[in-house]
Amino acid sequence: MIDAHVHLWDPGVLTYEWLDGTELRRPMLPAEYDRGGVGVDGAVFVQAADGPSDPVSEARWVDGLDWPELVAIVANADLGSGAVDAHLEALASIPRVTGVRHLLQDLAVDTFPTLVPGLAALAARGGRFDACLRHAQLPALIALLREVPELTVVVDHVAKPPMGEGIDSAAGAAWARSLALLAERPRTFVKLSGLTAEARDTAEVERHAPAFLAHAVEVFGPERAMIASDWPVSSHFGAGGSFADWVELVRAVVPAQGWDEVAEGAARRAYLPGGEPALARG
Repeated sequence: MIDAHVHLWDPGVLTYEWLDGTELRRPMLPAEYDRGGVGVDGAVFVQAADGPSDPVSEARWVDGLDWPELVAIVANADLGSGAVDAHLEALASIPRVTGVRHLLQDLAVDTFPTLVPGLAALAARGGRFDACLRHAQLPALIALLREVPELTVVVDHVAKPPMGEGIDSAAGAAWARSLALLAERPRTFVKLSGLTAEARDTAEVERHAPAFLAHAVEVFGPERAMIASDWPVSSHFGAGGSFADWVELVRAVVPAQGWDEVAEGAARRAYLPGGEPALARG
């Protein structure tokens, strides 16, 4: 299995303003990475540092950790910056960087078009874009990606559907329609992850997560849907829970013949085309 979304951090090395006041404001390093008894053969690191931290420094720090399972790094990047080309060139010098994440979830959707030049520069290098957003932002993401059809995109955490309302609510139905439209776009993948962090308790997870996951697998197909732990965020925030429990929940909605794709194949196809990370030097 490849765990397609893992965070590590060390507040003594980099800045993590989003962790202020939480129980997780402490080093979370490979030795602490809790696989929950799941046989993980590979892991994809996804950016965690924020504030004044240098995104290139974070990627270099992760690449230098003693973490045998690490196969790819999704680094932080400001795709709206005028210096995006130089930034991507610096990231491409780090061997396991495969793409970037520019957090969308707290941005006004009318700012999304400003990212087009940066996304195009990323696509020109073969890099992957992790889109982390909330369900109401999906129509704006669909419009944005029409401008960069050549870009490979991985949608984090099933686009954070309305866990408290469920798929049969108005918000859930809108999420389902938008996700299906997004799945029609080639070169787009989805991560089956993050729902426990969005839920208030385990009852909410049991009540609503299976339908959200099943819809994502149906519209993307197992070959473009990948499982991920979102450790340690999803194991500690919201409803929490172990990766083993999450694997069991996801496996119940994936056709038996598609499990190998969800467990490993989709992540390799998205992040490791040709067997190695995708971001190329200019």
